[in-house]
Parts: sequence; structure tokens; C-alpha cells
Amino acid sequence: MPGVPDVVMFDKELGRLYVAVGSPGTVSVFDTRRRLQLETITTENGAHTIGWDPASRRLFVLQPSSCGVAIYEDAA
Repeated sequence: MPGVPDVVMFDKELGRLYVAVGSPGTVSVFDTRRRLQLETITTENGAHTIGWDPASRRLFVLQPSSCGVAIYEDAA
């Protein structure tokens, strides 16, 4: 991972672990069943507050510098 983990979210149904790192501003996505890192999403420096909606399979990332919310969909 590119830095110290801040927030971790787990989706049991998908077997996905989402790990937010505020500096440099990324979310690392892991497949816990295969024990693989699937991707690293670049967000925004300081963005470490995340929320996961299992129904829509969307990850919400609060971005403090731009005062916005980035929304990512897991296509699994």
C-alpha cells in the first residue's frame, strides 16, 4: 500500500476489502478470497473517510480539499 491505512471497509458478500490511505490519497481494493490486490484508486490527498453501500456496490470517498464526494462502483 502507498501509505499508512486510515479506514478499512469489508464487503463479506464480494470478499472485498477497501483500505483508505489519506496520504497520498488512495483506496486500495483487495480480493480477500484470492488474497490479491485488485487495484489502487487515486482519490485526493487527505481523503480517508470512506463509506461502502453493499446494495449498490458503490464506494463513497469524502474529499476534503475539493469539498466533494467521489463515487466508485465495483463491477465485480
